[in-house]
Amino acid sequence: METEPNTAFHALYGIADPEERLAAYHAGLAEPPLDLSVAENVLLYGSLNEHVFRHTEIGENDIRYKAPYGVPELRARVAELLSRTMSHDIRPTDVYATAGVSAALECLAFTLEEAGELAPGDRVLLPAPSWQGFKWSFGQRPGLKCVFAPLRERGDAFQLTLRDLQNAYRTAYSPPKLLVLTNPNNPLGVNYDESLLEEIYTWALEETPMHVISDEIYAHSQLTTAAPRFTSALALRATARHPDRVHVVWGLGKDFGISGFRVGFVVSRSAVVRAAMEGGHERKTMSWFTPLDSLKNVVVGKLFEHRSGEPSWYPSQLMHEAYPQALTESHRIVRRALLDGDVPYVATGNSAQFFFLDLRAFLDRAPDATSPALFPEIDPREERLRAYLQTTAKVQLLPGQTLSCPDPGYFRLCFTAFEAKQVADAATRIAEALHALPEGEHR
Repeated sequence: METEPNTAFHALYGIADPEERLAAYHAGLAEPPLDLSVAENVLLYGSLNEHVFRHTEIGENDIRYKAPYGVPELRARVAELLSRTMSHDIRPTDVYATAGVSAALECLAFTLEEAGELAPGDRVLLPAPSWQGFKWSFGQRPGLKCVFAPLRERGDAFQLTLRDLQNAYRTAYSPPKLLVLTNPNNPLGVNYDESLLEEIYTWALEETPMHVISDEIYAHSQLTTAAPRFTSALALRATARHPDRVHVVWGLGKDFGISGFRVGFVVSRSAVVRAAMEGGHERKTMSWFTPLDSLKNVVVGKLFEHRSGEPSWYPSQLMHEAYPQALTESHRIVRRALLDGDVPYVATGNSAQFFFLDLRAFLDRAPDATSPALFPEIDPREERLRAYLQTTAKVQLLPGQTLSCPDPGYFRLCFTAFEAKQVADAATRIAEALHALPEGEHR
């Protein structure tokens, strides 16, 4: 049986973010479970260590102040990479660095508020399930309120439709002023079809006053067999007609696997956004409050550095060749373990870095937990099942309802958080624990 952390258990309730709450809980355990709840990526560490970290030296000039939104050389290199991935005409002047994608989202919210496009109290429309951090990125300081368009399984997967968004828009307390889509989706991993995106963006941009933010932090997290293929918001015809109302955020935490560095980028062709991110005579750049500091400029600059004698430009080769292959192999190994263990999951055609497990059949079979619920705010059956897998399988998963999933019983498993064999072993333990549950309803 797990021992309780020394810290008062109920103090954990004050930690809003579920991933952080689980991490704080694990810190007090003598033998913490394998944490597959957090969205992290270790698959590229060996390559990064060989090509970047071993070549990084800090010089005297590197400890001085740098541009808070990234030095020109770095912005140019990032624009070059994203021009291949997102849109061929991304310019360095469209790219602004921040201290993480959460900061990029907040910068955009504050910028649109200053421009009069948004105001505190305005609604932000998001499909659900979706990343829990949107609630704090938009709500905690900008004062915006999230409105969710609930998606439920249709056939073999959750399917986003224009009708879902329109229904949520029409029934909101007040019409949303901002639409946010994550593509590829977190937690589902799905790439949205280009025709669907055109349909949604055309509606949002031509029939409503909304701006659209596309969170493309998993843009390079693509299986080699991904279908449909990834389409960026910046490549859409609807965006070309309204370039000042579409904004993209991207970062290095997920695709490149350096989440702890907290490096994000705003990519926007809006003159208003560019002016806010650059600053001016009477105001600081938005990135001044969440800067890409000098040491990050050094390390990240080394990542994007051109080197003579290499077969191809390193970041491009890594993102478009080595990483998809590594991701696909890891996905294959973990998927095999899930299939062998008869653990169902939502099939989407891609993965980003997740399996979204469908454990609804086990909801009413988990025993009562022996300690207070870590997540009293979600369906108690989902919390009991999470606690059961934690103690029995020694694996931590993220409950779907912490991601605003409308129905209980889904759990996010990040298969890139550890090496594939460790995750596959964990999947086997999950299967054994689930199938050891007694048949019939929980009493």
